Amino acid sequence: MPQVKPPQVSNSELLDDIDYVNKANIDEIIKVNNQIRQRISETDLSGNVANSIIEEVSSLLGQLTMKVNLAEKAIRSIQPRKKQVSPTLSKKHDATSNRIAQRFSVDQLTGNGNLLPIEHSSDGTSYAWSSSAPEIVFTFPLDRSDALGMQIRLVALIKPEYSKQLKVLVDEKHIRHKFYLDKGLFILSCNIPPSSKASLTEVKIVLPATHTPKDLGTSTDTRSLGIAITEIRFDRPVSGFVHLLKRLKLTS
Repeated sequence: MPQVKPPQVSNSELLDDIDYVNKANIDEIIKVNNQIRQRISETDLSGNVANSIIEEVSSLLGQLTMKVNLAEKAIRSIQPRKKQVSPTLSKKHDATSNRIAQRFSVDQLTGNGNLLPIEHSSDGTSYAWSSSAPEIVFTFPLDRSDALGMQIRLVALIKPEYSKQLKVLVDEKHIRHKFYLDKGLFILSCNIPPSSKASLTEVKIVLPATHTPKDLGTSTDTRSLGIAITEIRFDRPVSGFVHLLKRLKLTS
């Protein structure tokens, strides 16, 4: 019998499918968060009840992660392989391509923005919440001769929908960002265009607003909070397709 070839899938169709699944997953995460918030607000919590809710959230997110991992494996299996090209690189290009990633941990960021004192999560991750001002500003000594990729790595957001609503500005210019989860962290990722500017680069994160966990019904904390930052990284820029894969993955 003649072999039947599988139908060809165009790149645009594949990207549309990936984007659709990713949006569905983000919507499901927000829905779960809202359900848990409602339960907390309607319940007089004891220690055991709070622990039960935490376990329920972990179980739901674990199930979602398994679904996404299966989707990612399917995507990888049909991703076309690119031919390797070995062009002759100039010294300047070669040095930039092999640039060592710069990482600014939270202890290097405190005092450089609108951040509260450092805290530690149960797994030992250090982080600092942004406080009442909705704008958080940092300055970095960066080589901008070529484009850069930037990751703002977060432990939490005061509202999950702020991952889409916040803005990232570099030297007062709005930069589009992508959002995904990686090893339990929320990643805001974007590419910074090259610049001949010799002075420090300013990175500004603008939130719609800040809130107290007490007002949201999530805890008795009365501090006005925005995002909890653990690290900011700079490296080579990331392609749009890699961004989509990472956003689909949710964990690695």
